[in-house]
Amino acid sequence: MPLILVVAVIVLVWMILTFKARQRLKDCRWRENHAKDTPEGRYFICMNCGAETFAANNLPPPVCLRNTRRRPRP
Repeated sequence: MPLILVVAVIVLVWMILTFKARQRLKDCRWRENHAKDTPEGRYFICMNCGAETFAANNLPPPVCLRNTRRRPRP
């Protein structure tokens, strides 16, 4: 009986962590704004939530910035 309870808790924790990981990327559609690009990197805007950020590695952010709404460096 205790073994079943331990397995159930492990499965529950795994399900919660998987759900949280999917929520971080849900509905993000990053688009480049070439008008605000600089030689050091690119400017991205999320079409879903409106978050804006500057990426020095020229790649869109790997997570949603919905809650931060960061402004890029000038």
